[in-house]
Amino acid sequence: MDSTALTVVMIGGMVFAAHVFTELFSRRRVPDLLLLLMIGIIIGPVFKLVTPESIGGFGNVFSTITLVIILFESGSELSFKNIRDSFQEMITLTVVSYFSIMIVIGLLGHYCLAIPWVTSFFMGAVLGGAAEAIVIPLTKQLKVTSNCKTTMVLETSFSTVICFIISIALLNAIQDNEFSIGHVIGNVLSSFILAGILGFLGAVFWALVLQRIRTVKNSTFTTPAFVFIIYGVNSLLGFSGEIAALTFGITLANIDSVYNSIFKKFFKQQPNTLNYNERMLFSEIAFLLRTFVFIYIGISIQLTDWQSILIGIIIVAILFVLRILSVRYSITKKTNDYSEIESMYMSCLVSKGLAAAILATMLTKIDITGAEMVKNIVYSVIFFSIIVTCSLIPLAEKSEFFKKILRFGLFFPTKRDKKTEYKAVTEEASTLQQIDNQEDVSGENNLEKKCD
Repeated sequence: MDSTALTVVMIGGMVFAAHVFTELFSRRRVPDLLLLLMIGIIIGPVFKLVTPESIGGFGNVFSTITLVIILFESGSELSFKNIRDSFQEMITLTVVSYFSIMIVIGLLGHYCLAIPWVTSFFMGAVLGGAAEAIVIPLTKQLKVTSNCKTTMVLETSFSTVICFIISIALLNAIQDNEFSIGHVIGNVLSSFILAGILGFLGAVFWALVLQRIRTVKNSTFTTPAFVFIIYGVNSLLGFSGEIAALTFGITLANIDSVYNSIFKKFFKQQPNTLNYNERMLFSEIAFLLRTFVFIYIGISIQLTDWQSILIGIIIVAILFVLRILSVRYSITKKTNDYSEIESMYMSCLVSKGLAAAILATMLTKIDITGAEMVKNIVYSVIFFSIIVTCSLIPLAEKSEFFKKILRFGLFFPTKRDKKTEYKAVTEEASTLQQIDNQEDVSGENNLEKKCD
């Protein structure tokens, strides 16, 4: 068979497999992300049908595109009210979870593995960030309230940005033998604030011109194209493209509130948001892209050193314990807004992804002791952390023994699982009804304009 035809057949088979795996998760809670990852491992490291080298730089570009679409789509599902209600808990959870991992892994790397101080804390900084491409799609398949979903999405996005900034700062410190905490804090604040401002202004501009854009033939993909521009411009300026893409989606979803509270005095033109068809299209695009990005993660994972594999398993166990303690301190002892099962879901989110792999690979380009060991350990942690996250979610739902372990770790005082599930289903139905109503209103407005 022609190699091109075989490739096309494989791509088609992967797409069908992704839909089957998603259905398996919804019915049997079999982790679909883990199955996609295993496909990548089989065709990559096991049989070497595809290698990271054969994909080249396209893999990183493709992963970035997927990340931008996932962030934008996730942001478009968040409301200002949910963000306001969950913001304090999200910030606390992000800071506690990230820096506890960075400090503990940094100390263990230096004292137990004899890795130099800065390199060891670089490994901790890399492993402190979450895997957005894994956590965000996973949250959409869980029956949780909108506040809980908002907390998980924002925490994942914020921790990834902090991970990149601190890891690159430590990488520069390794090269220059100089590290400035003030410089790092300044970069974090400027990256968050300025990226958020540019993402916000970009969304306002797009909402004002969106109706005119729709009159152009074949213009459906112009919105994600504009998001790519927002992401790229922020990245080129040294800000966080991820936060800009997320802010763009959030602002566009809440543009009516923004218009009524800020811009109504300056603009008479009513802004537009995404309609139902556009939302469904972007959801399908995100699903298709994440299918291939998980397979790419599987292809990219390199497990060649048994010592690194064992160390990776131990670190994943440590990450899980630290995650439980972080959720316990930030969520269960601070607020009663989250149910037991929601706290359990949060405590299971220990997965690391492409960001960690990219940063670990960057370290090997520097001639420094322990760089190759750190890279192998990080790859091992990525692999086993994804397995743990995808496996523990079903256990948190079905296994009473595992629930007892989590209850003990989380010190959760109440049980409101049925209430949470009912509230989550009710919110989902309400959201769909609001989207339908917006679509009806939009259609009526367009009809009135044509009649005028």
